[in-house]
Amino acid sequence: MQHIIAQAGPAPLPDRALAALARRFFVPESTVFHFSAKRRLFGRTSVTLTTQSAFRFDVGTDATPDVLHVAFLLNGRMGIRIGGGPMRTLRPISGYTVPGWDAMTLEATEMTRGLAIQLPQSRLADRGVRVRSDSQPIDDAGSLGLPLRLFALSIVDSAWSPSGVGTLIVERTIEDLVVGLLLEGDGYAMDGEVLRIGLRARARAQIDARHRDPDLSPATLAAQLGVSLRHLQRAFEGSGDTVAHEIGRARAESAAVLLTMPHSAGLTISDVAAKAGFSSTFELRAGFKARYAMLPSEYRSHRLLAGTERNSAPRGE
Repeated sequence: MQHIIAQAGPAPLPDRALAALARRFFVPESTVFHFSAKRRLFGRTSVTLTTQSAFRFDVGTDATPDVLHVAFLLNGRMGIRIGGGPMRTLRPISGYTVPGWDAMTLEATEMTRGLAIQLPQSRLADRGVRVRSDSQPIDDAGSLGLPLRLFALSIVDSAWSPSGVGTLIVERTIEDLVVGLLLEGDGYAMDGEVLRIGLRARARAQIDARHRDPDLSPATLAAQLGVSLRHLQRAFEGSGDTVAHEIGRARAESAAVLLTMPHSAGLTISDVAAKAGFSSTFELRAGFKARYAMLPSEYRSHRLLAGTERNSAPRGE
């Protein structure tokens, strides 16, 4: 169990949690369990490719609360039972979404290969998506399940070493594909406050598209959406964010991309502020520190140092 968590787990677990998981994990008698994994982390999103021999896992406690799992069975067959329901057989290429691993059994009688994507449910809530409490199958035909699976497979290869820009883009692309996949599925819909959440989603889409315009403000955004400023502000109440915060977040993320671009040393902090939509370097520093807990100059130095170390590493490492 320590070997599995070390390779594919979301984070190191305390000994007590490991022991509890081990008591629920079974392999056929007189056999040796084989397991290997490749795991890549992109911000708060992870992609893991695993290969494992026959096993049964009676999950009792979710070690990853508030995380949505999107999983695909690539090879072999596996049974999945949720709660007291019947055992359902997954075949290649089966996919399913799992909001938590409580009261679930996974069982495979042969070698299987799987792909798992994990991302915070809070990010989906920010996008106006309500995550269902039960596991749901993914229809691979005619849905975003196929492009999501192919994209995740293309980036999990350990030989690929992404730049800072690449990491940011990959995290956002996976999130966009998962949001689209969930909204395609039956039962995944906007929350009960349809109008408020729908307006938030429209506002965030406009912010993503227009945040580099220094004239974009909560007032101008409300005018473009055809609502009053107060109406737009009310749509964000209770979401944990404000309209101004969302604009600042988008500009800070654009600044982070600019700071990690090759040859970004040629851009001054003032250049970065202007290109990202900030009205001044002071506003950039304040917004950037709120998003990344460091100043733009510190972020640039950290990323450039990481890139230098990666490029100077001996081949094969």
